[in-house]
Amino acid sequence: FSFPLLFESFLLMHANSPQCQLSVMIRIPPTFPLRNVEVDCQKTLGIPSSRWRRWALQIMLMLNNQDGNVLEALLLWKQNVDKEFDGVEPCPVCYSVLCIKTHAMPNLECKTCNNRFHTTCLYKWFQSSGKSQCVLCQQPWSGTKV
Repeated sequence: FSFPLLFESFLLMHANSPQCQLSVMIRIPPTFPLRNVEVDCQKTLGIPSSRWRRWALQIMLMLNNQDGNVLEALLLWKQNVDKEFDGVEPCPVCYSVLCIKTHAMPNLECKTCNNRFHTTCLYKWFQSSGKSQCVLCQQPWSGTKV
């Protein structure tokens, strides 16, 4: 049993690397999870705006789709950002390094274009598109597990 929040909550997160700096403010409304969280960038030095927008969308999706578990969503998001700082490319379908549902890294690689996808994302792509072609290069799928 839990008590509803009677006031708005704010979280402030900072991430630093030798090449960039990131500060994020997350506003959690009193009616969360009935109302979505809002993410505001305080400072993004050295981070391209396209990457930051993707990360902001990612944190909102994670916070709003983790059954209200804010700590788990924030930790997953931080792991994603850390993996990208380490040079791991995100899945081209969900734009995330770690799959939001399974927390797995992209493990299927297209033999034609060498892009990597999460198994669940690629399966969903095949089902929704009605095709068995690579998401990016559109060649018939012939990938390998990595």
